Amino acid sequence: MRSATVDAVSTGVISVAVMAHPRRLAQARALAAAFPQWPGTVAVDPFPEGPPTTLRAARAAWAAMPPDATHHLVLQDDVRPCRDFTARLASAVSAHPDSPLALYANWNSWNGAATRAAALAGASWAVAVTGEWVPALALLLPRADVRALLAAVPEDSAELTPDDVVLERELAARGRRVLISVPHLVEHVGDESLIGNDSYGPRHSACFADDLAPGRGPGPGPEATATGPAPYRADPLVHVLRGRGHAVLAHPDGPRRLSSRGYLRETGLLADAAAGWEHARRAPGLPGESRWLTEELWYAAYLMGVHAAPSVPAGSQQAVRACLRSLVLGGSNSLGREYRWALEQVGPLTELAASAVEAGRTRRRRHGPPAAIGRDRLAALPPASEIWQGVPTELEES
Repeated sequence: MRSATVDAVSTGVISVAVMAHPRRLAQARALAAAFPQWPGTVAVDPFPEGPPTTLRAARAAWAAMPPDATHHLVLQDDVRPCRDFTARLASAVSAHPDSPLALYANWNSWNGAATRAAALAGASWAVAVTGEWVPALALLLPRADVRALLAAVPEDSAELTPDDVVLERELAARGRRVLISVPHLVEHVGDESLIGNDSYGPRHSACFADDLAPGRGPGPGPEATATGPAPYRADPLVHVLRGRGHAVLAHPDGPRRLSSRGYLRETGLLADAAAGWEHARRAPGLPGESRWLTEELWYAAYLMGVHAAPSVPAGSQQAVRACLRSLVLGGSNSLGREYRWALEQVGPLTELAASAVEAGRTRRRRHGPPAAIGRDRLAALPPASEIWQGVPTELEES
């Protein structure tokens, strides 16, 4: 990583802590030492033999903020920062000095879906999703947010709730809006979860900065400023988990869900999407195995295109490509055989997703955005939290 001079007037004073398990202490120390211009420390779980939870180490990491810091960055011990990380983070803080900033979102999470939608819009920031945990693998908070968090979670707390859930709860209670960088500034590199997350499969960034050419993508690059597209809030979110596509729709009582095809059916777009799939599935070079997964990816990507800008914003092509690749791999990462197949066929499958997005964009250019689902119908839909519980969608039940 290349060092960057920190301008205390424009960026404030940034401090860094790495939250670590004793089994990863060496890599945590190496990560903390990677930012010589910022005061850094390693915070170890004070009770590692206790019930598994990230909250103990996280609280210690947030409490490590020195008295003169205006912003505090907490990294987990199994991340890899992107090139130009310090310059990118300094410019991000300069652009959004009063906002909590998440620098990563899992490729199979709702916030990963929000990242993809923002990239399709050419935005540098996505608004984090209400109703999902705050992406805490790499999170920067202004000083006031850190102090409020420490006051809400006493040092002797026996709470075992994961730290990302506690962060969502406490920030939401204070009306704080978390922004997610597009592209992400760190990548998850751990092979083993110490808190039981291995059932979700390999966990990676929805759009990692180093997967783009240097200086490419919508931002936040070293020259990012407060100008440019506003932080993007996606509704609906297009989410693929365990190979099944979903539309996650905002609602005051919590997000609701439909399958991708269920949403297209509700909004009168299914016939057009199905016609596009019939054409796409006959294309030469399209992998013939796992056709059910290929079809799910088509409908999800078509739905992304329907809700995207009518054309690809300038400079965002590489970020969009990275996002579609992560849609393929993140959407199948817990499927074992299908995931291994997706890894082998990721090129053609990413091209399929790109063609589906373009088909959706074409539909929007010709006919405008789809009509919103009515308020009463939206309220009657099942809660989106069922996606994580593996409850079948209406498509799977039919």
